[in-house]
Formats: sequence, C-alpha cells, structure tokens
Amino acid sequence: MWWRILHSTFFNAGILFGLLFVLMGFLIHRFPPKSTRSWYGYRSFLSTRNLDMWHAANEYAAYTSLRIGAILILIGVICALVYERQTDWFFYITVGAVVCGTMYIVGNTEWQLTQHFDKDGNRVKSDVL
Repeated sequence: MWWRILHSTFFNAGILFGLLFVLMGFLIHRFPPKSTRSWYGYRSFLSTRNLDMWHAANEYAAYTSLRIGAILILIGVICALVYERQTDWFFYITVGAVVCGTMYIVGNTEWQLTQHFDKDGNRVKSDVL
C-alpha cells in the first residue's frame, strides 16, 4: 500500500512543499514571532538587525509564503494530472518549482527590506505603512 502512495503522481514535491509553505505562512501570520530569538520565523542578516525589520520581514515572508504555497499546490496537481507516472521531467518540474518558489520568497523579502529600510535599519521616511 505504501508503495502505491509513494509512487503516485499526487505524491510530489509541489504538493508536499506547497502544503508546508501554506502552513508555515499561516502560522507565522497568525502567531508572529515576538523577538529575533524565537525558534521560528524568517531569519536572515537583514531581518535580525532590529525588531521593526524582524516584524516587517516575517509579515512579508508569511504573505509571500501563502501565495507561493498555493501556486506550488496548483503546479503539483496539474503535473499529477498530466503525467501518468513519476518521470524525470515530472521531478524536474515539481522540484524546480519548489526551488524557484523558495528563492522567490527569500529574494523578494530581502528586496522589500532594502526598499523599506535604510542601511542602519531605520524605516524610510517616505514609507507609509
């Protein structure tokens, strides 16, 4: 039985990591980490500069994670319906989508931090939030 589940096209990286990203985004949005010493949250060099950057990074990463998770689930379901079995191209598409989605979450969150905060970690004056 487990063999059939593991080799089913619906058991793919897009669906599994999509669900993980949606869960992660929901939990960080619903229960935001209070400090940079929390055991969970979006942690990078920029996001841990000060508490304001920490909260902004986690809020944006949670929102982006929810969107990317939904897209990954959609890609995983489409691949599961198109392919009859797990082939090389099936893996390339589903795993490639997960890698690209992860890079998008990190890259875009870091870009947003550089747009909304100066090099010292202070919020840009023209920024209205």
